[in-house]
Amino acid sequence: MDSAVPFGERLLTVAAERSEHPALRYKQESISYGDLFRTALVAGGNLRARGLEPGDRVLVVCEEKLPLLTCHLAAILAGGVSVPLNPAFTPPELSYFLSDSGARFAIATGGTRDVLKELVAEQSTQCQVLEPHALLDDEGQPLSEPAFRPEQDAFMLYSSGTTGQPKGAMHTHGGLAAAVAALAECWQFVPDDVLLNCLPLYHIHGLSFGCHVALSTGCETIIADRFHPRNTLRQIEEATVFYGVPPFHYSFLERPEFSEVARRWRRLRLITCGSAPIRPEVLPQLEEIIGQPVINRYGMTETHVITSLPLDGPKKQGSVGLPLPGIEMEVRSKEGQLTQVDEVGQVWVRGPNLFDRYWQKPQAMRESFDEAGWFATGDLGERDADGMLTLRGRHKDLVVVGGYNVYPPVVERVINSCPGVRESAVIGVPHPRKGEQVVAVVVRGDAELTESILDAYCRERLVDYQRPSRIVFVEALPRNAMGKVLKRQLRDELG
Repeated sequence: MDSAVPFGERLLTVAAERSEHPALRYKQESISYGDLFRTALVAGGNLRARGLEPGDRVLVVCEEKLPLLTCHLAAILAGGVSVPLNPAFTPPELSYFLSDSGARFAIATGGTRDVLKELVAEQSTQCQVLEPHALLDDEGQPLSEPAFRPEQDAFMLYSSGTTGQPKGAMHTHGGLAAAVAALAECWQFVPDDVLLNCLPLYHIHGLSFGCHVALSTGCETIIADRFHPRNTLRQIEEATVFYGVPPFHYSFLERPEFSEVARRWRRLRLITCGSAPIRPEVLPQLEEIIGQPVINRYGMTETHVITSLPLDGPKKQGSVGLPLPGIEMEVRSKEGQLTQVDEVGQVWVRGPNLFDRYWQKPQAMRESFDEAGWFATGDLGERDADGMLTLRGRHKDLVVVGGYNVYPPVVERVINSCPGVRESAVIGVPHPRKGEQVVAVVVRGDAELTESILDAYCRERLVDYQRPSRIVFVEALPRNAMGKVLKRQLRDELG
C-alpha cells in the first residue's frame, strides 16, 4: 500500500479494483465495493448539493453501523470532515460537540436527531440536521473525480476527555493514509482477509484500525452492531482477523462452550487485544484455549497504532511490542532524558501517523508537542533490551506517596492475583501528610473475600508505600465504550 497516496484517493482506487468483491457483510447482506462506494459517492454529491464546502465538519451520530460508515465515507469523499459521535451521548455532551466542532451538518437518527435539532435552535447555528436516508436513499449526482491533497482534513475524533473537556483530534488524508498503511503492513493484511468487527465505529479502534484498514486493503469486513459473547464466538469461525478489547476476552472465558467453539476457528490467523490493559493472568488462559498468541498493541486517538507485538517474532508477556514501520518512539524521564533499559518514563512518539492538530486548541498543541515534533502520549512505560515496550499506566494516574512513585498496574496485578478478586482499579486520592494515598477499588468474584483478607495478601507482596490504604468493594468498575476503566470518575467519587 502506497502511504504517499491520500486516503480518499486510496479508497477510490481500491473500490474500482475490487468493485465486484464483497466489502461488507452486515445483517446477512453482502455489499460489494462497487455498491458501497456508489452509494457513498451519491450521498457525498447530495451533501455538496446541500451546500457542503471543503473542510466543513459533519457530525455522524447513527445507532446502526451501516448508515454510520456510509455517511462517514460520504463526508470524507465530498471533501468534508467526518466527526463520528457516540449516539449514547447526553444532550449536554452533544451540545458541547456541536458548539466546539462548528459543524455545518449533523447526520443523526432517532432521539439524537431531535435533540440535535433543539440544540441547533438554541445555539442559533447554521448546522443542517439530516437523517441518513435523506442522503443515502435519494437519487442524485455522484461526486465526479473527487481530488484529495495529503494536507487536507479527513476526519476528527474527540478524545475521551479523561483529563478535561474532550479535544478534537484532526486527521488529514496524508496522515491517515500513513497510519493505515503502517498497520496493514505490520498485521500483514491481504485482500483475502475477512475482518470481524464488533467494535463501535465512533472510536478509532473500530473505525480506523478496523474499517479504514480493511477498506484500504480490499478485504471483507463482517460488521456486527454490537458484541454478543455467544454469537461473536461463532462468527469468528468465518473470519481470519478478529479485533478484541479486554471485556470481550473476559466474556469468552466465562462461556462454557468457549474451548469447543475455539477449536473450529480454523481460518483465524490474527486475534488482537487493545484499547485498555488486559489482566496479565488472563492472557495465558486465552492463548492456551485459542492455540495462538493474542497480539497486544498500543494506540491512541491521536496516533493510531503506535506499537504491536510482532506476528512472527518473539512474544513478551505483558508487552505491547515494537513501533510500527515509520514510527519513532522514545521513553523519557521527568527531566526529559532518555531512560535506561527497564526504567519507567513517559512515552513520546513521532511520525506520519500522528494527528495534525487539536481542533481550535493551540494551547493544548503547545503542551503536547516539543520543538522537534515529538508528541507526549501521557502514558508511562519502559523498554527492554530488545526495544519492546511495556506500559505502566497513565502519567496522570501515577500515585506519589510520600515521594515514592506507585504505578497502579503493579498494585492491580497483585490484587487481581488474590483468590476471590474478579478485577480491580487502583487510584490515588489526596492525603494531608503523604500527598496521596493508594485506594483499591475491587470487584469480588467471591462474596467471602473481606478487606482484612485482601489487606493481608497485599502485605505479603507489596512494600508499605504501595499497599492500599483503603479498599472499596463495588459491584462493577465504571468503563467507557471500549472497556477502559474511568479512573477519573473513581477519583471524583472517592477523593
